[in-house]
Formats: sequence, structure tokens, C-alpha cells
Amino acid sequence: MRLSDFVGYGDKLEHLMRSVQAGRIVHALLFAGPHGSGKRTMANLFAQALMCRGQEPRPCGVCPACKRFAAGSHPDVKTIRPEKKTIGVDDIRDLIDYLALKPYEGGRHIAIIEQAEKLTPAAQNALLKTLETPPGDAMFFLISDAPGSLLPTILSRCQTVRFTDLSAEDCAAVLTRRGIPPERARLLAGLAQGSVGRALELDGDNDFAALRERVLKSLEALNGPASVAAAATALEDDKGSEQAVLEIMELWARDRMAVQAGADPYEASDLDRLTRSRLDGRALLMGVMRARAQLASNVSWPNALENMYFHLIDSGDNGRNALSWQR
Repeated sequence: MRLSDFVGYGDKLEHLMRSVQAGRIVHALLFAGPHGSGKRTMANLFAQALMCRGQEPRPCGVCPACKRFAAGSHPDVKTIRPEKKTIGVDDIRDLIDYLALKPYEGGRHIAIIEQAEKLTPAAQNALLKTLETPPGDAMFFLISDAPGSLLPTILSRCQTVRFTDLSAEDCAAVLTRRGIPPERARLLAGLAQGSVGRALELDGDNDFAALRERVLKSLEALNGPASVAAAATALEDDKGSEQAVLEIMELWARDRMAVQAGADPYEASDLDRLTRSRLDGRALLMGVMRARAQLASNVSWPNALENMYFHLIDSGDNGRNALSWQR
């Protein structure tokens, strides 16, 4: 994989690489964006390219430095990630001591801090001076889903590279290049809402497809108050998967709203099924939000689910049944 392979970011990363090599930017990059947007993969690829001693384009993937990096054994690269809930000041002090040593291969040190938002305030303060004046040509890569949790003084010492999820089409193209069949890639891209990382997680989850089908069949079984108990029972045994069930329902609701408005759904592969649905998308979305609030208030999953289904059946504009929306 090359930096240029990243859809929407290749040119920017190549420019950053040239700037780093020419010494024209700060020695700390913050890769920030939602979970699964590719920032950790990209940060590691960028770091590997800096350590590569092979031929252009870098990283070559075959030189000894690239192989050591890929194996996690490069002596001049140190990765810090939270062992528990936080990254503490002792972890940063160990990193500072490590950076004070001469690079083993005579080049530069690289420090990668994953989930940087979990740095404690004391750890961030300990890191400040080193970020501002790193020893030698040391390079820092901070990776964060929540950069707003970092101190302003840390942010001011980093050049931020922001990531967003891709369009469903671009996400599916990336998945296809990774060997996933096109039809499945399109479905995964829709379910993951453009997040390549999330799509790959779903692809490796053999139980997710079965869970999604159970959720959709449960929704399709709703046909008046008498159907609620049976429809809810089909999902009441999925304790521990409540949030996954609600995520599936939320995406279905948003796609149903799009279809009702005459727009394209996110999950294009389910267009026929979405069109046949009798559910009102807005009512379902509101039901999902209500169920999440009830679960947060310690309402049991079976009760939250049945409450949502009853509200779904009874809701609708001007008291109209939510299942009566014009097909």
C-alpha cells in the first residue's frame, strides 16, 4: 500500500511527506477523525515511509527497515497505547527517556501515540516541551477519535490532518480493491456509513449478517398491536447486542426516510426491500432514540423494545398509523 492509495488523501499525504523530508513542518502530526476512518492505518503507513530505506515510492515494503516496522520490531519506532483506561505520565516519561537515546539506525526516532485523547492532563503537560523541541529529527504521530479532549497547548504544537468517512461509493471501491466481492462491498459500505475500518470489522463478524436479517424481519413483522409481542420476541434474546440492533434500525430508518422523500438510500443493495417497507422512517428513528434513552435509564431491553414497537405503530402525522405511510 502507498500513501497515494488513500482515496481523497493521497495527494495531501504525499505533500506532507515531502514537507517532512525537507524539514518544513512541525515534528508532530495529529491524525484526527471518527473511528474507522483510516487515520491509524495512514499514520503507520506515513511513519513506515519515513523509516523506509528502499526505492521510491515509499514505503517499499521489502527493505529491512520496512519489514521490521511491519513486524513491530523497528528499534527506532515506539508505539504507545492505553494499557488500561488512560495513558499516564510515567508512560510519557519513559518515551522521553527513549527519545534521548541515539537512533539505532542513525536516522530518526518515531513516536506513535494511539488514542491520544486518553493522555491524562499530567501526561500531556509532560509531553509539551518534547513536542515543541524534539530531540534530533524525532517525529510524533498522535492519533485520536476525539481531539477536542486534548489540551489546547498540545493541539497548537501539532499539525492536524483531519479524516472523514468516505462516500458509500468510494468506501465500496476501497473494499473491492482489498478483495471483497463488489456486491458485498456495497452492502458493507452502506452498513458502515462510509467507514472503511468499520466495514472491515463487519466483514470479519460472521454473526452480524444474521443479526441484521433478524432485525429487518422483526420490523417487517409489525402489522398492528397484536403483532408487537411476536415481533419483539425475535430480538429479546439478543441481550448484549442491543446497541448493534439499534444501529441497524437507525440506518434502516434513515434509508427509509430517503426512499420516502424520493432520494437514494445509503444501502442501495436493499432498495427493493426499502421500497416495499410499510414503516415510516421518521417514526422509526424517533423510536430508536427513545429506546436508547430508556436503556440509559435502566429500562430492560425487552421493555424498551416493546415500548418502541407500540409507539411506532401508534405514531404518525395527525394520529395516522405509522404503518400506513403510502407505499
